[in-house]
This record gives sequence, C-alpha cells and structure tokens, in this order.
Amino acid sequence: MSIFLVYLFNLLILAGFTWWMSRQNWAQELKPYFWPALALKLLLVLVLAVLFYYGLMVGDRNTYHQGSIQLWQYARQEPGAYLKLLFFNEFASEQVKASFPFTDYADHLNSFFFIKLLSLLNFATAGSYLLNNLYLAIYSFWGSAYLVAVLAGSYPKYKTAGAIAFLFFPTVLIWSVGLLKDPLMYGSMSWLTGAALALAHRQRFGWGGFLLLPLHFYLFVKIRMFYAALLVPLLLVYVLVQRLKVRHTSLQPLRAQLLFYAVLGVVAVGLVALVFRDKLLVDYLPLYIHKSYAAMLPRALGKPHVALEGLQPALQSMFLHYPEAMISSIYRPFIGESWKPLYLLAGLENLLLLLLTGLAFASAFRKGANIKPELLHVVLLVFILVMAGVTGLSTPNFGTLSRYRIVYLPFLVYLLLQNVYAQRLLQRFRLL
Repeated sequence: MSIFLVYLFNLLILAGFTWWMSRQNWAQELKPYFWPALALKLLLVLVLAVLFYYGLMVGDRNTYHQGSIQLWQYARQEPGAYLKLLFFNEFASEQVKASFPFTDYADHLNSFFFIKLLSLLNFATAGSYLLNNLYLAIYSFWGSAYLVAVLAGSYPKYKTAGAIAFLFFPTVLIWSVGLLKDPLMYGSMSWLTGAALALAHRQRFGWGGFLLLPLHFYLFVKIRMFYAALLVPLLLVYVLVQRLKVRHTSLQPLRAQLLFYAVLGVVAVGLVALVFRDKLLVDYLPLYIHKSYAAMLPRALGKPHVALEGLQPALQSMFLHYPEAMISSIYRPFIGESWKPLYLLAGLENLLLLLLTGLAFASAFRKGANIKPELLHVVLLVFILVMAGVTGLSTPNFGTLSRYRIVYLPFLVYLLLQNVYAQRLLQRFRLL
C-alpha cells in the first residue's frame, strides 16, 4: 500500500472517530471548548512530528518508535513467533529478546507492553510517527474531554475550571500528546474517572460505556498499575456511597459519608492488596520507590532536583520525607533555581499554582466564608496528596517529574479554580 493510501485510510478513520465524538450527548456539554481543545492538541502533535523528522526529538519517544518499528518488522518476518511474544511474552531465543528494548523484565515493564501496542498500530499506520502520535493524542483527548463533560453535567458552575484543568493547562497539554505512555495513561484514567462520576451522579451511561469499561481499565492497569491501585478503589467506593445515600438518608451528611467511605475504603484496599499480592506489600513499596529515586538521582546531579537527604527504603523514612517530596512535586522548580528556558517555563507554571493555592486558602478563611465541601472534593484531595508524595519520593529529576505530575495535576487545578477569588478572575478575563 502506498504511503498516500496509508495516510488517507488512517486520516479517514481518525476524522470519523472525531466526528462520532462530537455527536455524542456528552460532547454537547463541552461546548464551546471541544474543537479549540482538540485543535490545540493536534497542533502540538504536528510540532512534535516536525521536531522528530529534523532529528531534534530524542529520548523515550524515539526509543519507543524505533522499538515498535523493529517489532513490527519482526512480526512480518516471523508471524508465529510474534504472536507468542505478543500474547505470552515468549521469545524465540535469548538473542531475539536482547534485540528489543525494555525486555529485561518483559512480563512486568509497562514500556515493553507499550511497544507491543505500537507494533500493532503499525500494521495500520505503516510505522508512521505522525499517525501513531495522532492516534494517541485523540485517545487522550477522548478520555479527558469525556471527564470534563461529565464534571460539567454535575457541576456546571465549574465547567470552565474543568476545561482549563484537563484540556488547556500547560503541563497537562504537553504530556498528554507524543509517542509516550502518558497519553495512554491519561486517556484511560480520565475516561474511567468520568464513567465513575457518571454512574455515581446518575448521568446517562449506556451499554456502550459498559462495553468500553474493560478496555480502559486494562490499559490503565497495564500502563500505571500503582496509580490504578489507588484511584480505582477510591472511585468504586465513591460510586457506591453516592448510590446508597439516595435511599438511606443517614448517609446524606458528609461526616456519615466519610465514615462509610473509610470503612469500605479499607476493605477495598485490602482486596486490591490480595489481588496484586507481592507488588503492594508494605516492604516492597518503599523498596521500589527508593530504587527508582536512587536510579534517577545520578542524572539529576548538577541540576536543580529533589534532594531527599537520608532517604531509606523503609516506611518510616518515606513518611519523614513525604512533606518535602509532596511540596517539591507540586511547586518546584521555583523561579530562580535555574534560568534555562525549560526550568523558567516550569517555574512560571508553578508560580501560578502557588498563587492559586494562596487564593484558595484566602477564600476559605475569608470573613463570611460558607464552604460546603463534598465527598468528591475529599476523594480527589486524597488522590492528589498521595500521588504528589509518591512521585516526589520516587523522582528527583524535575524533567521526569513534570511528566509524572499529569496523573494528579489536573485534579488539583480543577479544585483550586473553584474558590470564589479564582472564579472572579476567570469572570474578569471573560472565561466564564
């Protein structure tokens, strides 16, 4: 098939899927943000593709692309061996195993799983870097746009806050595109969160949604199992509490919901621990976090980084360093830690986060404040604080940390934009 027909075939599929999305009931809730957000994401994809073609795109993106091309070519030469590798991670020989990247722990590494997914996509795209990027970008947009629409349906007052947080905030926008695992994680996580909220708040959720649930859940777990181990139980219990409080008036007060949630949360976490067994043991988690931090630290030396002096692979050490790690994950690098362009841009974004946090506290303690937190606020805050701490503890490098923040940052921005002062600013800028 000629390259023209390959592009024509795939662009028709992508255009058809985009048209289908725009016709969905949930997409109507997203007006007027649907098309501008999608256009901005696709523009960023084109920029990344140009950088790649001119040899300026290095790092993981290039490794994933080259690895997927190599695996796709192997599939065309040895289809039987490829299928065994695809479904069972069985390699024809140690030599074949050594020829592919990220195969040292093929059964556990999400990087090799991602390369296998890309190799499948290559059968449709003929290994086109641009087309593969477009598929990942539109998938991440699908999930995040659906979540924003569901949030807008339940909390129409904060529709703009949701759009800014999940579709336009710089870090979220940048890392939700590109040939990386993050767009896949972000799309699946966002879609699952949107589905849970739709079920909890009794929004429309048809049979098509139930059929898609296993796909998004599988992708989320395979790409970021530890994130899923926290978020999925939180969402399941939230749906249950919201459903039960309709029939049981005793669950109407927030205090009762939190108590019930805490009890079920402990049970849910216990069940997850049983399912994942050794991967979630108390001894394993600190060891894994410390190993990740120690492996990345040499690359961060000589540059601004999260320096956790005396960090040990033990729970007590993790708790002692948690506050610094959490704050560093959210608010660093500060402006002035480095005057290199990327650090400066990151510092400006973090300054904005600091200002939004200050506005939120000022709003909470202002005279006559009548704050009525909901269970969803508590659930999201728990997820944000845990993920911020874990990413800060495991990732000293600010470049990598910026990427990992995508798991919790949009939820944080969404909450910060709900205070009365932030809402007034949005209104002043005519964004409401």
